[in-house]
Amino acid sequence: MKIVHHLEIAGTELSLISEETNAYVDKLASELNRRINTMRLSGANVSITQATIVVALDLLDENQKMRVLLENNEKR
Repeated sequence: MKIVHHLEIAGTELSLISEETNAYVDKLASELNRRINTMRLSGANVSITQATIVVALDLLDENQKMRVLLENNEKR
């Protein structure tokens, strides 16, 4: 069942449709906000856009490394 989620991430309000529960999507949004805020606090003059891009790259890196690990485990 599709659920409309209303979120605020990095000061931007948005709505998205997902089959995931509100609790799950809220957890993801909370973690994303935490990472963006941490990135913004870690450097001088880091904009929300810059912080979001760095966090997105970091998450993609984590995802890619996990995929490689899973593929390697499946081959064994």
